[in-house]
Amino acid sequence: MLYLAIPSMAEALHQSSLSMGMVVVAYMLTVMVFTPVCGWLVDTYGYRRIYLLSLGLFTLGSLLCASALTLTSLILARFLQGVGGALMLPVVRVVILKTTLPAEKLSALNKITLVGLGGTLLGPPLSGLLITAFSWRMIFLVNIPLCLICFALAKNAMPQQLKSARRVNFDITGFMLMVPALLFILLGLLGIGKQYFTGAWVVVFFIIALVLLYGYKRHQDKTLEPLFTLSLFRHRTFAVGIASNICVRIFLASVPLVLSLMLQLEFNYSPEGVSIILLSLAAGSLSARFLLQPALAWCGYRGLLLIATTASATLMYFLTLSALSDSLGVIVVVIFMLGVFTSVLYATMNTLTFSELTDDTYNAGNSLLILSQLLSIIISVTLTFSLLRYVNYENNVRGLENYHISFLLMSLGLFLCCFIFCRLDKNDGDIFIQRTQK
Repeated sequence: MLYLAIPSMAEALHQSSLSMGMVVVAYMLTVMVFTPVCGWLVDTYGYRRIYLLSLGLFTLGSLLCASALTLTSLILARFLQGVGGALMLPVVRVVILKTTLPAEKLSALNKITLVGLGGTLLGPPLSGLLITAFSWRMIFLVNIPLCLICFALAKNAMPQQLKSARRVNFDITGFMLMVPALLFILLGLLGIGKQYFTGAWVVVFFIIALVLLYGYKRHQDKTLEPLFTLSLFRHRTFAVGIASNICVRIFLASVPLVLSLMLQLEFNYSPEGVSIILLSLAAGSLSARFLLQPALAWCGYRGLLLIATTASATLMYFLTLSALSDSLGVIVVVIFMLGVFTSVLYATMNTLTFSELTDDTYNAGNSLLILSQLLSIIISVTLTFSLLRYVNYENNVRGLENYHISFLLMSLGLFLCCFIFCRLDKNDGDIFIQRTQK
């Protein structure tokens, strides 16, 4: 919903559309920073209590976003909203994983995604309608009644604590090493487009981040209860799942953003018109979920991941062809098919990541998965804004060619991601497929 509102927000706050990147990044950065804390909080204070707290913070953040009068106040409100979001998703996913039978885990995770895709399906048209009929502020206000409904439902249905949950000591040292490392990575990424920092500072930021990450690795080897259990990477499926989530999402996460900017700034579509077009992406994603389990049973994780990645990269390349991208009908068809294959790709990567984990490691694995996803989305968004600014201003490239370059780089990057999946064995992940078929 936010991508559609960027031009409207920029105009209302007297900013350029290409300078609104921090509005998007602020939320995801906060979620990324507070996700490591979530596992310790739920084990210490209970699942229901933390989930209700997350809903309260998200509601307050949404209200402040809707009332923001400057770009700075909007970014600060997005930080608060992100704290609520950071505590929300991990709780739901871990509760589902710990309360379902092994044979039902793949189906349960698929159902969670279906619910999320329902929101994705309704989001674009609802966002376009609210922006056109009222204001961009309504996309934040609409969250409030939804949060209140979730609050009432969770208060009665969410378990307070699970039997397998155990209280652990919070790794403060690890947290103090990891969080600054992530922040310096973000600062380096923001400087790539030369909007915030010079090239020398970018190098310094990345060097500091590497030093902090090395320090965390040394600390993790010496502590019994680290913030992130890096030993999970000894499982091939987990390592491939995390690596692919980072790399694939870097090249796919900004597709709705680039499409929204291209259609509004180059084709002069209204937010409502763009929302209908983006609806095809969500529709493709939703329809793919009903094909996921049969497709996995037919060609396995390795085969399906290679097929979906290649197909997504090819469809992305089609968007760089002027003869195709100038036709609205062709764009809708390509976007629908892209939604199908990216949805299959995301779901397959996620379930593969959990295939070798147990009840004792779901929390740590889930935190690492969410962190990798958020990090990749932040990288994707910051690089996209930096690339568009660089191509637009430094090379004096204008119009559709600006966006064609972005889609071309995304396509090439996705093709390279196929090498990650080649590390999988043919039977990796089959434990989920076999249990589902029984």
